[in-house]
Amino acid sequence: MRDSGTFRAGVSAVSFPLEIGAPMMGYGARTGTAERANDPLYARALYLCSDSDLLIVACDLCLMGPGQAAELRARLASETGVSAERIAVTCIHTHSGPDTGLMQFLSGQPLPGHVPPIFDAVVAAGVQAFQAAEPARLSIGHGTARIGRNRRRLDGPVNEDILSLRLDRADGDPLALAYTYGCHPTALGHENLAYSADWVGAANRAISEAQPGVTPIFWLSAHSDVDPRTRGLLDLAIPGQSLGVGFDEVELLGREVGMAALEAAGRAEPVSEPRVGAASARLRIPVHAELESERREAFEALDLPLDAEVSTGELFAMEHARTADYPVDQKRERLARVRRYLRGRTALHFVGGSEPEVEAQVLRIGPVWLLALPAEPTVDVEADWRERMGKEAAVLSIANGWLRYLPHPRNFEEPNAHHSYEVLMSTLVPDAAERLLAEGVRLAQVLRS
Repeated sequence: MRDSGTFRAGVSAVSFPLEIGAPMMGYGARTGTAERANDPLYARALYLCSDSDLLIVACDLCLMGPGQAAELRARLASETGVSAERIAVTCIHTHSGPDTGLMQFLSGQPLPGHVPPIFDAVVAAGVQAFQAAEPARLSIGHGTARIGRNRRRLDGPVNEDILSLRLDRADGDPLALAYTYGCHPTALGHENLAYSADWVGAANRAISEAQPGVTPIFWLSAHSDVDPRTRGLLDLAIPGQSLGVGFDEVELLGREVGMAALEAAGRAEPVSEPRVGAASARLRIPVHAELESERREAFEALDLPLDAEVSTGELFAMEHARTADYPVDQKRERLARVRRYLRGRTALHFVGGSEPEVEAQVLRIGPVWLLALPAEPTVDVEADWRERMGKEAAVLSIANGWLRYLPHPRNFEEPNAHHSYEVLMSTLVPDAAERLLAEGVRLAQVLRS
C-alpha cells in the first residue's frame, strides 16, 4: 500500500460486541456487572502512508496490559504487513467499558469469554482501515476546551489544547477527524452499570452529527491529574469521590470537546506532501522497590502487628476501615503510607520484573509528533514534550499497554507529593518520564533523518 508519491489514508470504526452481565473496568468501588449499553463502543482505526506508513487503533476501552497490546500489534502486523513498531493500540480510558481480562492475563489464566471477540474487533478495525486507504489530504488545526480541572491542586495545570487532524479525500470530501484532548473519561461514576464511552462518546457523536460521513477518532493525551469538572478534587481521605453524574451532563461535557475539535478542523491549515512514519525503542526502567521501612510504616498506620501476614487485597480492604476514626489530616497521612508501601509491593505484578522494558514510540504525521506511552502521564509530561518538539506535538496515553501512572519528575518534588494519588499509583522510578521523553526526542531525530 505504500507509495512515496501519494499521501493516502484509510479509516474504519468497528463496534465491540458487548456482553450484558460481564464485569466492567475502571472503579474499585463498583459493585455489580453491566446491565445495559447506553451507547456503542468502538475500535476506531486510522492508517496513513506516504514515504512510510503507520496504523493507530483507538479503543473505547479502559486499558490493557503491554503484553495484550503486543499480541494485538503482532496480529495486525501479520494481517496488514505494517511493522509492529509502526502500529499503536490506544485506549480512551472510559471507566464504563468492559473488563479486558488484564488480571487474568498477568496471572497466566485464560481470558474471560467476552474478551476475545472484543480484541478480534480491534484487529478487524485495523485491517479495514488498511484496506480502505485512498488518496487524501491532511490539515492541522488547534482548538481549546476546558471540561476538566487538575485534581492534585486547585491551581494545578490543565492542558486546554485540542490538536485536530482533518483528513479529506482527494476530491475534498471529508473523511475523518482525529483529535487529542487530556481529561479522564470519568464523568460517569462507579454506580453506573451501563456501557458507555463517557464524554468521549458524546464528543464523537457531536462530530458525526455535524459532519455526516466523517469518522471521528479520539486520542487521549496526558490526563492522569485531570478529572472532569463535575468531580471534586481527589483526596484519599475523603470517601465516595468516584460517584458520577448523569448521562445528560456527560453529553454536555462531550459536546464541548467535539464542537471545539470541529471548529479547530474548520480552521486547519493544509499540509503539503506530509511525511509519515513511526519508530519505537524499549528502555529498561526500574520500578519502585518494596521496602521493609515502608512496610513497617504502613502496618503502623493501620495499627497492625509488624509480624502480621496480610495479603495485598486485605491491605486495600482495611485501609479505610482502620483509619476511619482518625481526623482527616491524620487519616490522609496514614493512607498515604499504606499506598506508598502498596506501590512497591504491587509494581512487580504489573511488569513482571524489577527493571522492565518500557516502550517509547514516536509517530510522525506531517508536522505532528505524537509520543505514545504505555501509562497515564500527568499534564506536565505533555507540556515538557511540547517544549522539546513544538506546538504540533502531543502525548498519546495508554498506548501499547498500561503501567499505571507516569508523573513528571517535578511532580515527585512538589509539596505534599507523598499524598498525591498519581505519585502513589506510579509504577516506575521518579525519573522515568524524563528517560522516555529524551528517548522520544532521539526517535524523532531518527525519523527526521
